[in-house]
Amino acid sequence: MLEKARFATAHWLRFPEVTTPDQLELSGKPRGALSWKIGPSGPVGPDGYRLPATIWCAVGLFRERGAADAALDELHAFMPFVASTVESWHHLLLPVRHHGECNHLERDCPGALFEVATPDPGGAPFVLTTAGFRPGPELKVQRLIDFRHNVDLVNDWMAQSEGCLASRPFTPHTAGDDGFTFSVWRDDAAMLAASYRAGTHRTHIDLHKENAAFDRSSFTRLRMLRSFGQWNGQEPLQA
Repeated sequence: MLEKARFATAHWLRFPEVTTPDQLELSGKPRGALSWKIGPSGPVGPDGYRLPATIWCAVGLFRERGAADAALDELHAFMPFVASTVESWHHLLLPVRHHGECNHLERDCPGALFEVATPDPGGAPFVLTTAGFRPGPELKVQRLIDFRHNVDLVNDWMAQSEGCLASRPFTPHTAGDDGFTFSVWRDDAAMLAASYRAGTHRTHIDLHKENAAFDRSSFTRLRMLRSFGQWNGQEPLQA
């Protein structure tokens, strides 16, 4: 049976100018990572993938906490370009709720990513979502483009919601990997209110139920065991 992750790291990176994959050393990954995905948080391109941007994001999945902690302690070993950012924000995360499927652990057999921790230690929630598509001739590029444009609409709405401290979508720079959204919230109540009350997010969930916008998805609520750096000029958790 394929091992599931029990910890994750998340990374927000802001460069001084639009940055393309060929400008970054992307061959490395954290030691002990079950999965390592990094990519731009730019506008949607003509192939449905996100274009180069000033903002990049990354997610590492780990079985052991020691490996996840070491990744945060050794960022420059696998992301030497962190030194070129104008700001960055990094987290060690513990999953406390997870459902759905994603292809980041096994490309040809999407499934669950995490084993969930109990008990829940509480604290500000970090929400990680993924969405993906079955490859093949039946996959229309316009469907991918339309979905990711709608992700941007939802993200813009979420970012303005009460209690949302930060929110970004991104797609890994490697073709075929499911795309992500990140969001950090003041508390569970704020996250749940934004997710399920009437508004842009609720509208698109209802539309997906009527006409599938994607072929698979996952939702994970995580707690931040460590966090350091800054975003938008501050440490949002301390603002």
